[in-house]
Amino acid sequence: MVTTISLRESVRNVVRQCARVRPGELVCVAADTQTMPIALAIVEAVEEGGAEPVLVTMLPRRAHGNEPPRVVAAAMKAADVVIQPVTYAMTHTDATRDALRAGARVLVLRGVTEDIMTRGAMLADYDKIERVTKEVARLLTEARTARVRTPAGTDLTLSLDGRAAVALTGRVGGPGTFAAMPDGEAALSPVEGTAQGTLVVEHTMDSLGLLDQPIRMTVRDGRVTEIAGGKLAAKLRLLIAAAGESATNIAEFAIGTNDQARLIGSMTEDKKSWGSVHIAIGDNHVIGGTVTSELHLDGLLLRPTVELDGRIIVQDGRLLIEG
Repeated sequence: MVTTISLRESVRNVVRQCARVRPGELVCVAADTQTMPIALAIVEAVEEGGAEPVLVTMLPRRAHGNEPPRVVAAAMKAADVVIQPVTYAMTHTDATRDALRAGARVLVLRGVTEDIMTRGAMLADYDKIERVTKEVARLLTEARTARVRTPAGTDLTLSLDGRAAVALTGRVGGPGTFAAMPDGEAALSPVEGTAQGTLVVEHTMDSLGLLDQPIRMTVRDGRVTEIAGGKLAAKLRLLIAAAGESATNIAEFAIGTNDQARLIGSMTEDKKSWGSVHIAIGDNHVIGGTVTSELHLDGLLLRPTVELDGRIIVQDGRLLIEG
């Protein structure tokens, strides 16, 4: 059984099968100074495929959801395809939204390392992931309410009424679509102001990494009102305080659908794990919401039970959807 592939083979798959780069296309590789080895491998693969790579490099952003420099944003908007090997995700930014609206296909490679590129979730059966993820996205789109509970103490209700879920399958579609690698999740933005209850992130969270102890958040009317936990909970409070009130918004609800994803202490791969849930705070305007924030931080929930309009589709971390 194959457990690893070379970086070169992985990057070729990303360019040809995931981003679906075609000869003659203009491909913007938007990278930062900490991701250059992977970015340069992507540039080489794009050129091998007969397309035109344009590499734009910036300093790493301060956190997920921070806007890139306007020069990078302009390059993304002018491209046919945008591939983003970056330390901190630019998915939830005006720059990515504008590139999508201009017709670019966007592939996000946030926080990737050579280990992530060559093992685990990257090696999954993406045909299966596509089937399962689309079915989960359909169920989320049709549901009006969701309830999420975990053994760690999460008990959260959310309205999904009228919101369309996104199936992130690792493969872009037509113009104006995006995906990520490694991938495997169905996600949507809950209706603002509706989330109620307790949210306990017990494993990993964006910008914090592997947690020193669970972070317990009280959620009222769609906002995080209290945060308790260890040293990293204090850091989260500082991040939110610096970003402003909009950073407290319950921004995203997603279910992982990748049965090869490992729990490695990085949300890049952790949040794709089969039957996991991640809840994000902050910005949601790229995935159908109305809140703009300089932050979008995902937090991982393990062994969740998820009910959609009373129907259980995830039970104690088991995704009850056939592949």
